[in-house]
This record gives sequence, C-alpha cells and structure tokens, in this order.
Amino acid sequence: MKLIYILIALFFTTTSYAQVDQKKQRAIDSSHHVAINPKNSIDVRLKAYKYCAWKTIYVDFNQGLKHSIAFLEFAKTSSDYKMTSKAYHYLGHSQMMLGLFDEASKTLQEGLDNAIKNNYHNGIAELNGDLGNLNNSLGNSELALAYHYKSLEHSQTYNLRIEYARAQINIGEIYEAQGKYKLSIETFEEALNYCHINKLVGFKSSIYESLGDINLSIKEYKTAEKNYTTAVDYAKRLNNNNRLIHSLNKLGELHIVLNNLITASAYFKQALHIATTRKAYVSQAKIRANLAHTYLLQNDTRSALEYISLAINQFENLKIKDDLDKAYIIAANIYSKRNQISESHNYYQKAYHLAKESNLLQTLKLASEGLALTHEKRGDLLNSVKYHKEFNTYNNKIRDEEDIKDIIRLDLQDTYKQKSFKDSINKVNEIKQLQFEYNKKEERSKLKNYIAITSILALILIVLCITYYYFENKKTAAVLAAKNKAIKAALKDKEILLKEVHHRVKNNMQVVSSILYLKSKSTEDDVTKEALSDSKKRIDAMQLVHQKMYQKGNYQQIDVLEYFNDIVNLLLKPIQSPEDRFEVHGKVLWLDVEQAQALGFILHELIANSIKHAWGKTDHKQVDIRAAKIGTNTITFNYTDNGKGLPERFNIETTKSFGMKLVYSLSTRQLLGKIKTNNANGFALNITFNAR
Repeated sequence: MKLIYILIALFFTTTSYAQVDQKKQRAIDSSHHVAINPKNSIDVRLKAYKYCAWKTIYVDFNQGLKHSIAFLEFAKTSSDYKMTSKAYHYLGHSQMMLGLFDEASKTLQEGLDNAIKNNYHNGIAELNGDLGNLNNSLGNSELALAYHYKSLEHSQTYNLRIEYARAQINIGEIYEAQGKYKLSIETFEEALNYCHINKLVGFKSSIYESLGDINLSIKEYKTAEKNYTTAVDYAKRLNNNNRLIHSLNKLGELHIVLNNLITASAYFKQALHIATTRKAYVSQAKIRANLAHTYLLQNDTRSALEYISLAINQFENLKIKDDLDKAYIIAANIYSKRNQISESHNYYQKAYHLAKESNLLQTLKLASEGLALTHEKRGDLLNSVKYHKEFNTYNNKIRDEEDIKDIIRLDLQDTYKQKSFKDSINKVNEIKQLQFEYNKKEERSKLKNYIAITSILALILIVLCITYYYFENKKTAAVLAAKNKAIKAALKDKEILLKEVHHRVKNNMQVVSSILYLKSKSTEDDVTKEALSDSKKRIDAMQLVHQKMYQKGNYQQIDVLEYFNDIVNLLLKPIQSPEDRFEVHGKVLWLDVEQAQALGFILHELIANSIKHAWGKTDHKQVDIRAAKIGTNTITFNYTDNGKGLPERFNIETTKSFGMKLVYSLSTRQLLGKIKTNNANGFALNITFNAR
C-alpha cells in the first residue's frame, strides 16, 4: 500500500506541479525571446523581462529567481529607475521564497538605496515593506515593524494609497503574531476604513481573513466564521482565486477547532478543487495536509496517509518550509495510529530538526513528545527520557506564553461582549424610536382627520401618546440602568485582574532581585559580584514600573518624572554627600508604559555609567535629568553630569560598552527616536522621540 502512495505522489510531482501551466509557460517563453532580442527597444525589452518575472515568482520560485536576476541585470543598464526598483522587489521576493535570506537582505537594501537615490517614492515605500516582511520571516518583529512604519509614513506623505493599505495590513499581522490582539484589531479596522474611503476593494478579503484569525485566537468563533465568510464573498466578487482558496482553507481550520469534521472536510475539498484547477501548488500542499489531519481525527488513516504523502511530496519538491513541520507531525501521528513505529519516528525526527532551525515551539513540543514515545516503544529509555525532558521544557514555555495571552483574550472577549451588548441596546432603542415615530405620525393623521369632529377626542389622543411615551422611556431607562450595572461590575473585575497581574509580576521581580542580591553577597569574585549587582538594579528599575501601575491603578501610562525620582533615590541617594546635587526637572509627564520603561532602562544605564566612570572619590557630583513634551507629540529627554566625559573618539553607534549599546538600541529601536551626545562640560545626552 505504501508503494501505491509513493507512485501516486510521483505522478502528481511530474504532471501537476513540476512546472508552470503550459499555456502560461508558452506566454513566458515568448516574452523571454522578446526580452533577449537586442533589436527591440529598451522599453519593450524591460516590459518583457518584467512580465517573465511577474508571472513566475509566485508559482515557480526557481524560474522566478532566474527571470528576476535577468530583469535586474538588464534594468541596471537602462536609465529607467522605476523598472530597476521593481526588479529589486521581484528578485528579493524570489530569494525570500527560496530561503536565501542573506541574499534577499542584500538585494532589498541595495534596491532601497537605489530608490532613495532616485527619489522614487513608490519604490521607497514598497522596498521598506519588503524589508519588513523579510525581518518578520527571520523573527525580528520589532525591526520589521520599524520598516513597515517607514513604509506607512512615506506612503501617507506622498499619498501612495496601495502601499499605505499594504503597510497597515503588514503591521496588523505582526501585532497579531506578537499576541497584541487589541492593537492588531484596531490596525485592521483602520485599514478596512481606509480601503472603504479610497475604494481599495482588493484588500478587503485579506483584512477580513486576518480579523478572522484574531477572532479564532481569542475563541470568538462565531465572529471568526462571519469574518472568514465575508473574506470568501469579497474574493468571489473580485474573482481572486488565491484569496478564495486561503479563506476557504481558514474556514476548514475553524471547523476542525469546533470539531465539525464533515464541514471542515467539505471546505478543504472545495479549496483543493480551486487550487488544483488554478494550479496553485503551494496552497495544494497545505490543504492536503489539513485534509489528512481531518481524516486522522475521523480515524480514517488510509485516506489520511494518501493525502499527507501527496502533501509532503509537494512541500519537499517545491522546497516550501512554511507549514512543512506541521505536515511531518501529521504524518508521524498517522503512522503512530497505524502502529508503524519506525516511520512515525522518522517523521517526528524530521519535524524536530525543521522546528529547531526556526524555533517553532509548538512543533518542538509535539515532536519531542512523539520522539519520547517512539524511543520508549523501541526500548531506548535513555533517549526517551531526554526527549521527555525537552517536551516538558517546551510545554512550560508555551504554557507561560499562553498564560499571558489568556489575559489578553479575557480583555478582548470582555470588549466583544460589551460591544455586542451595546449594539443590542442601540437596536432596541432604534426599534422603539421608529415605533414611536410611526405612532406619532398616526396620531397626527388621526388628529387631522377628526379635528373637525371634536377637540376633546384630539386632546385624549394626545394624552394617550404622552402616557405611552412616558412609560416606554421609563422601561428603557430601567433596562439601561440594569445593563450599566452589569458593565460596571465587569469593568471592576477586569481592573482587579490587571491589578493582581501587576502585583504578582512586581513580587516575582522582587524575588529575582533578592536572589541576585544574596548571590552577590555569597560570591568573592569582584567581576561576578558587580555583574550580579548591576542585574539586580536593572530588575529593581523594571519592578518600579509595575509598582507604579499597581499603586496608581493606571495600566496604560505612568508619570515618568515621578518614576525618574524613584530611580535616582534607588541609585544615587546611597552615594550622595552634602555637597552633591542630583535633580530631576520638569512638570508631570504621562507616557505610555512601554516608552516609560524604556526611558527608565536608559536612565538606569546612564546613572550606572556616571557612578562607575564620571567622578573621582573626592569629586563634587552633579546630575541633571530633564523630560518634557514639545508641541503636541514630541518628547525630549536630557541627561547631564559634571564628570570626566566620554573618550575623545567615542561613538555611541559603534561602542563595545554593553550599557551604552543598550542605551542606543532602546533609543533608536524601541523609542524610534534620535540620540545625541555632547562632551563639552562633563557628559550630556539628548533623546528626541514621538509619544504614542
């Protein structure tokens, strides 16, 4: 039976996805002849090269790479900077799809430099977005966000509507991957509104699908199904088959979660039919893996094995790593169910190595658990124990992440309930208002018809209307009062939960600080003792933020000047003599918690640096710290001391000092600000950034 599956897989490999569709391939080959013919004009040849690259980079990555290289080489010989920018974009995409990340980074950065040099705004926005996608694939989500925000700002400045919408969607997807669901939903809703205003209907299917993914993550299944169905409708309306395949596949995955396996299977088969018809080979592999999973859950291991064999063959032949780890796990589980331990072990091993390369915790957890069980069945208890330990490690890491995400889910579910509740109240009020207006019109009509008969009857009717209105309003007010009470109770529960979280975080940090202190006291090595002491002080600085939030009851912002005074008291008061002066200047300044914490880390490192290097034992010490808001959104932070200053050729961007490296990284990457140093009278540092 296994031989039959292999033969089927080989048949599909050679006939279905080894090359581009014959009709398209003929058009590509024809365009390639036009492109390489020197008798044709440069403009005609550039368009032909562009067509070849565009038609291959999404379906045949190796052919796409070849055509993109040729396109770029020829574009560089021309003066058409727009075509050159597009060629860099295509080549970088092809290299990314083939896992050539170093080459892709070099290509895209070179393309961005070229676009900036030629002041080509579309290219600048597009290539910043490409670099964002590349860094996101490499796991550098913060750097990816920085690139996407650059693309967003550039698109907004020069009214590049498509690139602006694309940047918003990319930012929303990164926030979703980071578990920042609230930020992600807000970003996607802004993108949806922007697309509606600017009539960019093509992006709506993608946005609704992403909103469905978030709903699925926070277990709002009905809303997820509604959003996925809307994504399907938009994809059908625009005849966008790739998006239609994705959305149908998502609906299938949702119904697996809901244990509606027959419905899930129907959605997967519908998606597979379209993917096969349209020769969307990457999608075919992913859908077949999902179908295999569905059949496995239904205990139909024969069908499951047939689909997973085809899926893995496609993944490996097309060199697709995305979701290949999941396919290996499904195959391992199928063979385990069939009691074929050797095959099951091999696929667990493949999934483990692939997940190890990309640090995929969920797959590492499942693969290590499977390897532990297969080693146990084979009598290899030593390796079984080893993988059991790894399973526990990965399981604990995932559980810690899930605990944090559960708090976010609770908050968002509460928001959804309040929104649903508010919508229902508004609906009731609208109906009552319509009913009242209708009755009022009827009464006016009757009044006009019978005013000649009797004025008394008209008066009675008016009184009845007023009475009816009074009692209806009274009922509505009672309903609203009860609902408001429920909302207040829910908000109070949320605040208690948040307060408890920050209290526990503060206590845990206090425990870590105490352990570091005890360890520093018990060691005799000065370097180790100093490192432990520095780490303790950094933990103490972090602890102060959570203490402020816990004390003030404000979990979004803190007063940075009060926070700075606490850090000064923590670090400088113990060494202060009567002649020394340590001052924090400025008025009350509330900042976002993440930005305030970043400033706290920066201040901690600067003070620690001054204590270690700025003064001699008998020197008079002076430190001035200032933070203020300039205009509506700009924050400026200044730190000065009267010490010896920095070395003459000191460069904060290239310094090897860990503390100053941390200051530069936090200033430019987390705060997205600008940093300046001055050595005129002692040491001075200035950071300018925008408040969130």
